[in-house]
Amino acid sequence: MINFVLLFTAVLAVSSAAIFAFLASAPGVVAAFWRLAISIPFIILIYRPKRLHVSKLPILAGLALALHFSFWIESLFHASIAVSTTIVCTHSLFSGLFAYLWGERPKLNQIFGVFIAMIGVYFLSGADARADLYGITLALAGAVAGGYYFASARFARDVDFSSYILLTYSSAAIFSLLACLLTSQPIFGYPLNTWVFLFLMALIPMLIGHTLLNYVLRHMEVLPVTASVIGEAVGAAILAAIFLGQTLEPTAYLYMLIILSGIALTFVNSFH
Repeated sequence: MINFVLLFTAVLAVSSAAIFAFLASAPGVVAAFWRLAISIPFIILIYRPKRLHVSKLPILAGLALALHFSFWIESLFHASIAVSTTIVCTHSLFSGLFAYLWGERPKLNQIFGVFIAMIGVYFLSGADARADLYGITLALAGAVAGGYYFASARFARDVDFSSYILLTYSSAAIFSLLACLLTSQPIFGYPLNTWVFLFLMALIPMLIGHTLLNYVLRHMEVLPVTASVIGEAVGAAILAAIFLGQTLEPTAYLYMLIILSGIALTFVNSFH
């Protein structure tokens, strides 16, 4: 039951990421860098890792996380929050594929649950005629990278948790910084409003949301965890409608119900 509570809290936390990223109005790689960099001192203070268990898995996971954030955040400016977040949440399919390649065999109900959720994702992703191909492609690329990142957390359990998240987040921050330098994107010089939302993005969806997801993945299989994160698409769509006026057609909320039903199905026999 504790894993369910932590997972529910994590999904609520990550659902706020799209709103904060959109309001920050910083380029994708810049927002990705500061989201990670600001969270790292808090990770050190909270978990106080005594020594780092260096491994290639968290470093590769960091690269995937940097790509996941950079692609997805940039996509928010080329599609509605609901559509962009919905597409990036297809990472559940890719995380399931990576987990399968690493030897984890999903249960039948988990496969059906993800399939049902993906049907809802497919219809919800078409609920915004304003979305352009570039934005959709960016979100999809973010989904592939996110799939590898989430699966890595499950299969790096030989690395102690504090070392894993610190190395993963630090590596992701470094890769994001390199991307900023290579693309000539300034990391300073933004208005106060941007810094406020970057800080909130680091504190809530990153420090709370992603850290809890990484923890839960040590105790649960990949598919039910990543399928639950599909719920981020629903939460983000609702928040975007409330705070940004990005409303969708009434049928979009039916698609959200389908997504949530699929997620619920993946949980059957997932908690022990």
